[in-house]
Amino acid sequence: MLIAASSLAAATFTISTLGWLQSMEWFVVDQFFRLRTTQTTDPRILIVTLDEPDINYVGEWPIPDHTLAKLLQTIVAAEPRGIGLDMYRNLPVGQGHEELRQVFENTPTLVGVEKVIEQPIGPPPGLQPESQVGMSDLVVDDDGRVRRALLGVRTEAGEHKYGLATQLAFNYLAQDQIYPNQLDKQRLQLGKATLRRFRSHDGGYANADAGGSQILINFPAGQTFFETASISAVLEGRVPATQMEDRIVLIGATATSLNDFFYTPMSRTQEMPGVFVHAHIVSHLLGAALDDRSVLNGIPLWAEGVWIVLSTHTAGLLVYVFLQRVKAYRRQKLVKGIWVVPCLGIGIISFSYGLFTLGLWVPVVAPLLSMAILSGLLLIQQNQKLQGLAAFDELTQIPNRRSFDKYLQECLAQPRPFTLVLCDVDYFKRYNDTYGHQEGDACLMAIATVLQEGVRQTDLAARYGGEEFALVLNNASLEGVSEILERIQAKIAALAIEHKASDVNAYVTLSFGVARLPERMQQTTPKALIESADRALYQAKQEGRNRFCSRTFEAS
Repeated sequence: MLIAASSLAAATFTISTLGWLQSMEWFVVDQFFRLRTTQTTDPRILIVTLDEPDINYVGEWPIPDHTLAKLLQTIVAAEPRGIGLDMYRNLPVGQGHEELRQVFENTPTLVGVEKVIEQPIGPPPGLQPESQVGMSDLVVDDDGRVRRALLGVRTEAGEHKYGLATQLAFNYLAQDQIYPNQLDKQRLQLGKATLRRFRSHDGGYANADAGGSQILINFPAGQTFFETASISAVLEGRVPATQMEDRIVLIGATATSLNDFFYTPMSRTQEMPGVFVHAHIVSHLLGAALDDRSVLNGIPLWAEGVWIVLSTHTAGLLVYVFLQRVKAYRRQKLVKGIWVVPCLGIGIISFSYGLFTLGLWVPVVAPLLSMAILSGLLLIQQNQKLQGLAAFDELTQIPNRRSFDKYLQECLAQPRPFTLVLCDVDYFKRYNDTYGHQEGDACLMAIATVLQEGVRQTDLAARYGGEEFALVLNNASLEGVSEILERIQAKIAALAIEHKASDVNAYVTLSFGVARLPERMQQTTPKALIESADRALYQAKQEGRNRFCSRTFEAS
């Protein structure tokens, strides 16, 4: 079991690091996110949305500069802590470009976006690159879902670029005198939180691109709702200033026609607008820094290996201990006990989910796969063992009546000749009455050993029932059968098992009835052949016991 567990753990760890289980690990962790039921609304964030009715209200897309300037001026007047504009504005759009530029220059709390990774798009003019520009780039996994946040990157020119959400969160916290503190290359202290940089094998990932400064997004419980207001409502003055005051106001498109949507772990089928993804990252950073909200981290690669080894060995040990309690002929108990395997699976999933709620993502599929294969192998091995035990007599440890019947049927289906011999211990009832059943059992065990040793490897010696035994001798001539039975009689005599109640001998003896099937007979049945051997045994008893009588079987 230990060898199998170690081998399976090593194999599973290997295929996990190669990425073969990555998509399944993502599926499981997405279910963990959706299992959370607490619904909250982040009071620090308001999202101003641009949907289809807003585009119709404005009358054109992109929004003209003068309209966007008016929108921003209205929001600035409400004194928010920060404004995030999740729209590219690197080029003039319609009338009012200079007016919009002045709004950008005169609003230090405003953060605009640029695209840095692949097909770069420049920032809005008039914004300070160090504090008023953030990347709109999001990290999308191979299955099309966003699970990681790109906090920042260093460009080939040596410039450090922050993400939109990172810049907004840092500006917000700076007003509370909270600043990021780089502890080392892997860790960043931000208020109450310690953010650890994502590594390529964290959690269920394998060989992921860990470039830049990334973290796992700990999406909040359930569908966390942000307060929203439409652009048209803001422009018409229908949004009170108190709804925007002292908050981060994010402005972004939610219109279907603009196609700025991403899948996240929070829903299997429903996509999330990009501005909402940025809002979740902001919420994550602020909640961790100010409210001690848990940060999600994956375990390192070496810990993943230890986790798989421990879970596999623990499961293997529990299954092994259970199987040791399943005795021979208890196959029904074994079948009922298979529930142990899914219970172990539920246990590992529950334990992993518990760690997940505490902010630690450990692989689930890898240990489950290893445990399932190991448990299956142990169950198959035990089943084969029970099948073998069920084929043997519990007392004498030679094949039982069931095995004999099956073997005899197989012999009748073959075209080769064979001989059936029924053996009976002479006056065995008297032996039991005289010496007791324990001695009787010992006598039967000794005789079974002699029979097993007396036949050839191609033959079968089985317990037929009570004090009766059966031999099936394959391809043996009459002389060969006689030689085998004489050898067995000699061995029985050599045992010298005292039998005072016998009318034949002072020691235990056997009588044999022989039925020979010379060639394949299509109409032969096991019952007819056994009856023939039984008549020969009866004849041996009638003639004085301690001998064998033969009959050549003839089909009726």
